[in-house]
Amino acid sequence: MPVLAMLLAASLWASSMIGAKVAVAELAVAEVVSGRFLFAVAILWAMVLLTRQPVRLAEAKRPLLMGMLDPGLVSLFMVWGLFHTSAVNAAVFWALMPLIMPLAARLVLKEPINPMVAVGAILAVTGAFMLVRTNQAAGEGNLFGDLLAVCGVLCAICSSLLARRVAQQQGRPMVTTAWQMTMALVVGGVAFLILEEPGASYDRVSQGPLLLLLYLGVVATAGPFFLLNFALRHLSVGRTSLFASLVGPLSVPMAVVFLGETIQTMEIVAIAIVMLGVFLPTLISGEVLARFRGPADTRRLSELNFVVFDTETTGLTPRSGDRIIQIAAVRIVDGVIRRDLIFDELVYPARVIPPLSTTIHGLTDGDVADSRPIGPVLQDFHEFCGDSVLVAHNAAFDMKFLELARPDGAPVFEQTVLDTLLLSAVLEPGARDHDLDALAARHGATFEGRHTALGDSLATAEVFLALLKLAEKAETLGQLTAISRKARRFRRLQKQY
Repeated sequence: MPVLAMLLAASLWASSMIGAKVAVAELAVAEVVSGRFLFAVAILWAMVLLTRQPVRLAEAKRPLLMGMLDPGLVSLFMVWGLFHTSAVNAAVFWALMPLIMPLAARLVLKEPINPMVAVGAILAVTGAFMLVRTNQAAGEGNLFGDLLAVCGVLCAICSSLLARRVAQQQGRPMVTTAWQMTMALVVGGVAFLILEEPGASYDRVSQGPLLLLLYLGVVATAGPFFLLNFALRHLSVGRTSLFASLVGPLSVPMAVVFLGETIQTMEIVAIAIVMLGVFLPTLISGEVLARFRGPADTRRLSELNFVVFDTETTGLTPRSGDRIIQIAAVRIVDGVIRRDLIFDELVYPARVIPPLSTTIHGLTDGDVADSRPIGPVLQDFHEFCGDSVLVAHNAAFDMKFLELARPDGAPVFEQTVLDTLLLSAVLEPGARDHDLDALAARHGATFEGRHTALGDSLATAEVFLALLKLAEKAETLGQLTAISRKARRFRRLQKQY
C-alpha cells in the first residue's frame, strides 16, 4: 500500500507541473500559489473534522515548518521557475532529489552513503546538464528559471527529512498535511501581497482557471502530500524520494500533449541518462554485485565471534515513537556462550512507558528514571560488539530501534546481522511456529527471565547454536546469510518496521 501511494503521488506531482505551467499563462505566480493552497486547506480541514481526528496545537510546530518549506516555498520557486523555464527542465531537476537526499541524510541523520549512489549522482547531473544545454539551444529553458527550480528541490529535501521524523513520532497524516497546507497558504498569501496588488485581478478570473486551481489544490497538492505523509510512516526517506524520479518521465508526455512542448533526440538521451543515474543504486544492488565478487562474506563460521542481543521497548511500533528501555547481549566465542562477557543496561526513553508494556517486561518509569539516554548507551554497546557478527531473534525489529536512535547520538551498526527467526523459517520448514518460545521449546533452550533483554539474549544464543548445527552445509558467513535471504515471507513481514 505505501508503494502504491507513492506511485499515485508521483503521477499527481507530474500533473501538477503541467497544470502550473498552464495556470501561469493566465494567472499571476502569486495567484496560482495562493489559490491552490486555499482549496487544499479547505478540503483537508473539512476531512479532519468529518473523520474527528484529534488536533493538538503542541504537535503543529514541525508540520508548519514543513509546510513553509514544502509546498510553500517549493511551489513559489517552482511556479516562478516555470514562468521562465520549460516544464521538462523543471521535472528533470526534480528527478535529482533522490540523489541529493542520501547526502542530506548522511549530514543530518548520519546514514552511510551507498557508493553506487555517488556514481548515479554523477550520471544524473551529467544528463541534467545536457538537457539544460539542449533546451537553451532550442530556445527553451532559462538559467534563472532553472536556478529557481533547484531552490525548490532543496526546500523539498529539507521538508522530507523533517516529515520523516513527524511521521514516525506523531502519525495522523491527515492532520499533519492539514497543518502543512495551512502554512503553505500563509506563504502563498504573503507572496500574493508582495507580488500582486490585492483584488487587482479577480475580475478576470474565468471559470477555466478557477477549475484548474481547484484541481491543483485538491487533487495535485493535497492529494500527493497526504499520500507522502502516509507512506513515510512505513518507508524510509530514501525509499520515498526514489519515486520523485518518476515525475520527470511522467511529465514529459504530459508536456507534449497539453503544452505542445517539443522533445528532441538529445533531450531523450539526456533524460535517459538522468533516469539511469537515479535507478542505478537500485538496479546494481549488493546482491547483484555479489555475483561478480563471489560469496558476500567468505569468513568461516568456526573462526567468528558472535554477539547475541535483545531489546525491551516502550511498545511495538518504532516508527510511531516507541523507544528502547533496555538492551542486553552475550558473546559467543569458539562456539561457547560466555556468560562472563555480558552487556546489560537500562535506558531512559524520554517518554512514558505504557502500562500494557510494563505488564510484559515488568519495567516501569521509576526503573529507568536514573538511566542514561540511548545515545551513550549505544556507543558503549557498539564498542562491546566490535567486529563481531550480531545475532537477534526478529532482528529487523531491534535494528530499526538502533537506526532510529542515530539522531540521539547512536552510532551506525555496520556489522553483519543474523536473524534466528529467518534461519529457523528456512532450516525448519516443517515447524509450525518460529517465535522465540517455540524455538526454545524445540531446542531445549532455557529462559532466565522471559521478556527481559538479558534472559531473551541468553535463550536466543542457545537457539542460534542449535540452528548452526542444522545448517551444517554452511561453512562461511556468506553462505549462512544466503540461507536467511530465502525466508522471503518473513522478510516481507519485517518490512513493516
